[in-house]
Amino acid sequence: MNQGRYQRRQVITQACDLFERWTGFALRGAAPTRIAETFARRAEALGYDDPLTYVEALQDLSSTAAEPQRLVNLITNGLTAFWRDEPQLLALRSILRNLGASATAERPLQIWCAGVSTGEEAYTVAMIASEENIPADVLGTDVNTEFLSVARRGHYGTWSLRRLDETRRDTFLRPIDEHTFAIDHPDLERVRFDHHNLLHTAPRSRRADMRWDVILCRNVLIYFTPRASATVVGHLADALACDGYLMLGSSEQIHVEQLNTESPRLRATRHGEGFLYRRHETKPGQTIEPGAWTFSESALDDLLEPPAPEYSGLDEPTSEVGLNDTVVDLLETAGAHMRQGELRLAMACLEAATSYDPFVVEGHCLLGQVLDQLDAGHSALKAYQKALFLEPFHWVAAWGAARIYETFGEHDAARRAWRQTLEGLAASPEPLRHSRVIPRLIGPLEDARQQAHQDAHRALSVVSEL
Repeated sequence: MNQGRYQRRQVITQACDLFERWTGFALRGAAPTRIAETFARRAEALGYDDPLTYVEALQDLSSTAAEPQRLVNLITNGLTAFWRDEPQLLALRSILRNLGASATAERPLQIWCAGVSTGEEAYTVAMIASEENIPADVLGTDVNTEFLSVARRGHYGTWSLRRLDETRRDTFLRPIDEHTFAIDHPDLERVRFDHHNLLHTAPRSRRADMRWDVILCRNVLIYFTPRASATVVGHLADALACDGYLMLGSSEQIHVEQLNTESPRLRATRHGEGFLYRRHETKPGQTIEPGAWTFSESALDDLLEPPAPEYSGLDEPTSEVGLNDTVVDLLETAGAHMRQGELRLAMACLEAATSYDPFVVEGHCLLGQVLDQLDAGHSALKAYQKALFLEPFHWVAAWGAARIYETFGEHDAARRAWRQTLEGLAASPEPLRHSRVIPRLIGPLEDARQQAHQDAHRALSVVSEL
């Protein structure tokens, strides 16, 4: 093996180990190989001699130091929405009704939403508690500091609200402009957000025993390595009150090997169409069942052959992809949907692609384009920023970000993005040389380059006159 290949392998191995140590996440598919390209660009941008020197320098840093935190922010998925997964939320409402019977303003229910991303889930939980008149303290935590800043700000575009009915939207939020709404309800304004790494000991609640009545950790365990997953499940079990409930994503299950001998054992319990976990010492007779589950003859029929639930979860956009279900397939399929104007189907593909491999620049850039067209400007900016973190000369991403900053009236940020657009256009080799889908979407490349040039020069000229 020559020196170059050996060093590349060293970079990949050390980088994967670092990400597991920092977050517990497992890098899948082609992500480990693409990480070498990302680290090479970061090494060059920060003035390191080579990628190996860069990754070795990272070894001595805490996961919360500036550069590791930027990398952690890159690989964490922030795409979520209000009122996501209706069956699980129906189960949550059921247990809140029962646990809430003993809650008071002095002793509110303690609810922890772990891996809360940009905050929509924590606010959704607070909405349910508010509708049931149940005093509740809701804490949302995440390892991504950029997501937490969005959550604390509490401003959301229509894409985040796509599953929220108008009555709830008008009750809990107020419009800022045609496309943006702000959290505006006393019960939701009490929701707190903190930085927390699930590999570490759980945050403490305000109960006397400092445990949580309800813990939600939905669609998070799927990103962890088996070893990290066992650690996280142990922390969740330790933090759960003796009569509490743990809710995971509807497709996630805890397996025996994820429970170590030192943590409380858990048992599964089903609530309607939802699925939760309790500490093992709770007796089955203590399990709270939905009100409809009485053992009348008709109810027994429903149990044996349950009717189709009335929820909107089945409206989730899905998309058919080829048998070779790779990131490339997903990007190609997303591009086809974008050309046909099927933006929600494109979103489904791009969410999967960027979750599967967060190091694909084109995936983040396409995501920015789709989110922008769906009037989710803030989310689109985050996607463009991830693309530019991976490839600072990606002029299409800078071009898109600049136009959004202009729309928001953020002139300084817009000016920086326009300059970055020009730098990308002047870069050699062409930053889009590895792109497969974007060139087909933007038309003849030279025409697009000229348009970006004109837009940037016009904007910089206007800004300089302000």
